[in-house]
Amino acid sequence: MKKWYTLGMYLVLILMVYVYNDEILHWMQYGDAPVLLIFAAALGFIIVPVIPYKIVIGMLGYMYGPLLGAFISWTAASVASVIVFWLARYLFQKQGRAYLSRYEKLEKFQAAIEKNPFLIILLARLIPVIPQAVVNVIPAITSIPVVTFAVASALGKIPAMLLYAFIGSNLFAGTSKLVLSVGVYVLFLAIVYVVYRFWLKKLLH
Repeated sequence: MKKWYTLGMYLVLILMVYVYNDEILHWMQYGDAPVLLIFAAALGFIIVPVIPYKIVIGMLGYMYGPLLGAFISWTAASVASVIVFWLARYLFQKQGRAYLSRYEKLEKFQAAIEKNPFLIILLARLIPVIPQAVVNVIPAITSIPVVTFAVASALGKIPAMLLYAFIGSNLFAGTSKLVLSVGVYVLFLAIVYVVYRFWLKKLLH
């Protein structure tokens, strides 16, 4: 009964954010809302991704500056990841294990997480091509502690949050800073990819 109640509350949240997403975005951008309410709205857009969260990060960077905008975005994303992790573990852990057993690569990813949970989750967050939903749900199906997931996940989100908040804050301030920040981020991703290529990929094959 508790599982159905939790699932029902989650579905209500999805419906509300989906129906009123334009109004919420307008209110976030032009309304004089307290930071806590802005945080709650950002949290809703992560849990219910009706628009790309990169847009929300950029908008918060434009509203509050790169550091505070990135911090609000990062905090909301980190909390949302733990919520999704907890929901997946609480509601679908048994079904998830059965589902993963059908797909060899996903099962190998699960095994790699159980061997090196902190580093695998951290790297998976840093690599943009890995779907974030996968990084939230697959660790939930394993037996790793929620604290390990939360810390690794939060640290892995920092570079992208800083980049998109910086882009949002400098959207109308010329291109030189934007080009420099994107270049630094691309270099950082190249280093992460090398680590993935020669270490993480070996664990998955």
